[in-house]
Amino acid sequence: MSSFLTLRVRTFLLMLLTIVVAFLLTGIFSLYHFRLENRNYHFERLERKEKAILSHIDYLTSNNQNKGLLATQWKPILSGKVIEISSIHKLDVGIYTSSGDLITASVVKNGPLAIFPRRLAEYAGSAKSQGRKVTNEGNFLTSTSEILGNNNRVELVVRIPYEIDPSAIPKEDVAFLRQLLLLYILLFVIGITFALFFSNYISNNIRLLIDQLKKVRINKSNEKLTWRLNDEIGELIQEYNVLVDKLETTAIELARSERESAWKEMAQQVAHEITNPLTPMKLTLQMMQRETDVTEMKSMSTHLLEEIESLTNIAEAFSRFAQMPGLKAESLDISYQTNSAVSLYIDRGVTFVSTGAVYTKVDKGQWSRIIHNLVKNALQSIPEGSRAAVEVSIEKTQDKAVVIIRDNGTGIPQQMQDRVFEPNFTTKSSGMGLGLAMVKNLIENFGGTINFSTGDHGTAFTIELPLTNIK
Repeated sequence: MSSFLTLRVRTFLLMLLTIVVAFLLTGIFSLYHFRLENRNYHFERLERKEKAILSHIDYLTSNNQNKGLLATQWKPILSGKVIEISSIHKLDVGIYTSSGDLITASVVKNGPLAIFPRRLAEYAGSAKSQGRKVTNEGNFLTSTSEILGNNNRVELVVRIPYEIDPSAIPKEDVAFLRQLLLLYILLFVIGITFALFFSNYISNNIRLLIDQLKKVRINKSNEKLTWRLNDEIGELIQEYNVLVDKLETTAIELARSERESAWKEMAQQVAHEITNPLTPMKLTLQMMQRETDVTEMKSMSTHLLEEIESLTNIAEAFSRFAQMPGLKAESLDISYQTNSAVSLYIDRGVTFVSTGAVYTKVDKGQWSRIIHNLVKNALQSIPEGSRAAVEVSIEKTQDKAVVIIRDNGTGIPQQMQDRVFEPNFTTKSSGMGLGLAMVKNLIENFGGTINFSTGDHGTAFTIELPLTNIK
């Protein structure tokens, strides 16, 4: 069909074509059926007429006791009657002797007597019964029947031509055809109405989906669609809803990535601006410290050097966040590496639990950095004066290594939970809030995930990493 036709029009035309074809096929079958019925009707009508004519002739012959008469004796008796018989039964009649010779025939209205041959070849020279025969030539049926005499001998042969009128349909068939035509018209109207409704139904729902897709925006929450039926349109709408969820997730990730990128750029600039003046200040103070013997000056310079060292550490932290060093991931037993890192905090209430060696692909140095960061955060979340209880555990699932750092701190406030992994997040009075953001970046670079659960009695950070085949 033309590409200019809309889906609604194409659907409507296709259904309309289906209805028309169905009606045409039904019409053809009905026409064939009624032609067959008409043909059978004429055969049966000829048979009824034939029986009546034979009964009439038999009555005439038996009444006059003319059995056994010769052909010349039959002619004067039947010639006058055959026209009467033809007129009564409205059919032409030809009467023959038992040997097939024509005795008499009624006048044919539209043709010569040739339809009644002077001799029937099948009876020539024999009076043997041939039985009833009906031949069909064009629109003519010709019936050949016998009148039997004594000892079942053929006394007379009666030939009846019958013209079939194709337009002659029985009254009951005409009534039925009229009702069928009305039914077809009604069904056709219903079919067109249904086709129009169904095409509108499909196109309207697709239009609804198109309109909804036009409203989709990456920077806002998009509305989902509902569908009650489990059909193709339902599948299409379900896929749309899945894409809406994916788009929302992608938008969140994009926003986070943009924020982190902005923070990295700012961190790089801050690190550069801090580092530039710190280096000459540090060198100058060190020179002053060497060249003077004044105790007070040395004390002041020492204090200044400590503050400069603190600023240097801050600048380095910004620099590390802005540009992570190249990772050298290798298959390591993180159970052993974690135990080594945690052992530094045993005297501060940190315990380590493991089911054995657990191999996954990480950077050895960065993994230690991750554990130190999370353990320090856990310890710092515990209120002053409370006894620390931090547990670091490692276990294996079917295809993942699971590391959990659980503390008994105060938990993370509800309003801050969405910002835990943002670069500027911190619950401490000091620090840049870059640790958890870097931890998350490192874990994701290792192909893993990190999430947390929190409450009034502590927080648990859970890291999942893919296992390697080394055991």
